[in-house]
Amino acid sequence: MATLTAVRGLAAAAIVAVAAGADARISGYKENNDMDMIALSNKNGSATVSLRGAHIRSYRPAGMDHDLLFNPKVTSFDGTMHNHGGIPVCWPWFGRNGEPGSKPHGFARYWMFEVRRRESTDGCDTLVLGLKPSDETRKLWPYEFDMEYTIRLGETLDLSLRTRNTDTRPMKITEGLHPYWLVSDRRQVRVDGLDGCPYCFADVSQVADKTWKGTFVPDGHFDHVFTLGSHEQTITDAGWNRKVVMRGSGYSKIVIWTPDPFPAGKYENLDPSDLLKFVCVEPATLFRPDAYTLAPGEEHVLSVTIDARR
Repeated sequence: MATLTAVRGLAAAAIVAVAAGADARISGYKENNDMDMIALSNKNGSATVSLRGAHIRSYRPAGMDHDLLFNPKVTSFDGTMHNHGGIPVCWPWFGRNGEPGSKPHGFARYWMFEVRRRESTDGCDTLVLGLKPSDETRKLWPYEFDMEYTIRLGETLDLSLRTRNTDTRPMKITEGLHPYWLVSDRRQVRVDGLDGCPYCFADVSQVADKTWKGTFVPDGHFDHVFTLGSHEQTITDAGWNRKVVMRGSGYSKIVIWTPDPFPAGKYENLDPSDLLKFVCVEPATLFRPDAYTLAPGEEHVLSVTIDARR
């Protein structure tokens, strides 16, 4: 196994590390002088990750005709834009569950992560990114913490978000991942694994006072929050003859979000023509009453496995 030393600042416009092995590679580079990127590539597929927000930009398993993740044409990773697309990290709160006046989905998505470890073997690449508090994060969330995000590209894409409380006080988190699944046409998509789940509309109520029956078809505007019975959901795209199975642990909800027709600029980098190109199916924990409480020294892990099939 080839292990690469952690690099905390990638050199501009240059590949800084290539793992040994003919079919396994992890490399770093700059994209449009805008962000530090990590590329993972092996016989099982490829992925790209921005160090800004530990944001997974793309994931394409070997043999698939399309990327699994939607990305708009316009994307800026200078820390100012709420980027739609890929898999953003929502931490230490999900949605609008932070303090009054705080940005939705937490501050981690705007911060630069450090590279803690990179490893490559035959058909498996592992990238470990980390985030620690600073004077700036303490202004937004006054706690000491260690957050580590492990991205493993093998036969599946395995994601693990670990939070450790290094403070002297208990802390609460309502974290999540926010995948934008690229689809042929979301009117041809169905989501299974939600039958019998209590749910509510996130923008209307925080009380799961309804029960979903059968398959979910995201053919309109949805902002639904499901309380899970099973931690396995399947996203089937009839147009591309593709299934994405998402399974995991350490979260209590699945959020499904799709917009209504919208004008340019409403969702920052989304274009009105993107309306039917994605479906967000998001593993998360919300609302505030459901937050995880971590005592000093305790940790919590949210893990997700993404398995693409035909």
